[in-house]
Amino acid sequence: MRHRQILDKLAARGLVQALDEELARWVREQMAYSVSSYAELERAVIPPILVRWRCLLDADDASPATKHVAWVALATLLHKYGFRDDAITSMALTAVDELNRHVVLSDAFERQSPAIKSLLRSKPTPLARRPRLPRNVTFLRPGDVLSIELSGRFHAAYVRDLRGINEFPVIEFYTGTFAQPPTPAQLESRDAARDHGRARFGVVGMSCLPDPAGQVRAIAAQHRQAPRGADPLPGRGLWQLTDILNLQRDLRRLFGDADGESRGHVE
Repeated sequence: MRHRQILDKLAARGLVQALDEELARWVREQMAYSVSSYAELERAVIPPILVRWRCLLDADDASPATKHVAWVALATLLHKYGFRDDAITSMALTAVDELNRHVVLSDAFERQSPAIKSLLRSKPTPLARRPRLPRNVTFLRPGDVLSIELSGRFHAAYVRDLRGINEFPVIEFYTGTFAQPPTPAQLESRDAARDHGRARFGVVGMSCLPDPAGQVRAIAAQHRQAPRGADPLPGRGLWQLTDILNLQRDLRRLFGDADGESRGHVE
């Protein structure tokens, strides 16, 4: 049993592709740093991935079948890249049983479930070289307004521009933190989270809407009013380059840690 055989049987091409590309990009970045062991690399790779995909795995509006498929995909792709987490593997093994119990996937998936479980339980092979970098592409457009979830809080961002040939968006965050995805009315005449372009980010890997991970949601399209605030200062940079996983760190810096003090109240 190979990883690709398992992933193909999940019948979730978009979800698998998005997760695979995120892991390839993220693992490649982490492998570029000096790490003392593969265990240290594993600790750098898994938590940010899990935080982002928890938006789907813990979502009230996602079907159980979708969550089960996501758990199996996550465990399989981590294994493909040389990682294994006991808790994720346990959830994936349970998900295999649930998918079979509810006859969600094919007869071939059920027949090969013992082999699937055996692979997920096995010790993965560490990568010998960095993964190939996926092509950067986004389907967002200037004027889109997004809700971005992090640890149960929601932040709103405006797509100001696209870089390259639809490679990645440049977004700017509105001030404020929300208990649920905000409405366009809540963002009318709202300031930027920080002045002088310090709330603007070019986000590599922010590709699709709907977001397979459920973290990024569309609020509005062709919105005419960007966050209000002073333009970037000369020589200070127009925006900061980041990616969909490092953006979680950027949000904590911008709005405060979700587990600690926040900048302002939650609306």
